[in-house]
Amino acid sequence: MSRIITVLALTGLLTACGAPPPPDPERPPVPKAESPITATANTYKDAARSAVQATQAQAAAQAGAADAANR
Repeated sequence: MSRIITVLALTGLLTACGAPPPPDPERPPVPKAESPITATANTYKDAARSAVQATQAQAAAQAGAADAANR
């Protein structure tokens, strides 16, 4: 009797822990709104990328000016 109860309990536990059903293709998931922390981090990353591009452009201009001065 206790074996039957144990088997039923394990079966119920395995059923409860099974994989969720696949998403319905007719209803795609709704995208979540961006969190304020993520928005702030993205702002800082964009500013850093812009600063890198500006620095690289300035370095290229100075290198070009130095090459022109050496000729």
